[in-house]
Amino acid sequence: MEDRRAAAYLRCFLLFACFRGQAQANIPAVPDFFPQIHGDLTKVTWAHAVNSMRLLKGALEGNVMMLEADVVLGTLVDSPGEILPIMGHPPANTSDISLEQFLDHVGEKRSKGIKLDFKTTEAFKASLPVLGKFKDEMVFPVWLNADILQGPVESQKTPVDADAFLYACRTIFPQVTLSVGWTTLYGSDEGYEPPENSTPAYSQRHVLDMLDALRMNSVSQPVTFPVRAGLAAASASPMVELLGSEGNGNTLTIWSAKSDPVDVAALKSLIERVGRKRVYVDVPEPLEELLRGGSPSLFRPAPLALCLIFASLALVLKLR
Repeated sequence: MEDRRAAAYLRCFLLFACFRGQAQANIPAVPDFFPQIHGDLTKVTWAHAVNSMRLLKGALEGNVMMLEADVVLGTLVDSPGEILPIMGHPPANTSDISLEQFLDHVGEKRSKGIKLDFKTTEAFKASLPVLGKFKDEMVFPVWLNADILQGPVESQKTPVDADAFLYACRTIFPQVTLSVGWTTLYGSDEGYEPPENSTPAYSQRHVLDMLDALRMNSVSQPVTFPVRAGLAAASASPMVELLGSEGNGNTLTIWSAKSDPVDVAALKSLIERVGRKRVYVDVPEPLEELLRGGSPSLFRPAPLALCLIFASLALVLKLR
């Protein structure tokens, strides 16, 4: 473990030296930047997967508060020969907007917060000089996100290197909010098949591994833990343990894929148990509506074929 940490430190040292003397703006926390939510983090609104110029411009002009976007290594459509950090979700490796262009547009408006989701260690390392370039212009909430540990259910995705990510964020960007979570395998679109006699969940081992990673890297800045709604709903006690005392400022960010089954009642119970001042909710609209209003006990997304049938029926009725 020590050898792995030393290697991570060495990889980040030169970048740290380059940025050490640079000024950094006073990056505000989300509740301070959006006082209209009155501390209720569940009221924060999101634009998800803002990975194109069209989506970015629309989100910047809209009413959402936080822009979530994915960062990968790839090429721009008008510059296919250069590999650089671009906005895109795997398996996409081309985009019409780079990370630098994304930050430039957000910095001009200065009206939205951003959550940058780094999909690989290589994409994160390549992004550090770009992020450093905009440090003194970050006068809005900034979250740096990565899945740094393997989580349920036996996900085969490779996490971002935990030590490299945490060390670089702590030393180069001490004012940003860290958003660190686990790789997961859950939704039906990922090939997940639910077991008959058990409920998948985050375990105490997952929690302890995360807390150990933060402690070993001397993380003291605010942390939000992105947790998958369907798994978190079955993990109330581990989630409470993960957050710890209210004074540390740590929060949960509950997210969900469209194909995820979710125990809505259990998820509501978790939100109320933790408290709305400590839980962000970034889920698809159908699930969000169920969380805000009356809801069935279990949210099961309709199969794609059924959705197509209803869409076709609606079109026929409209034409008639």
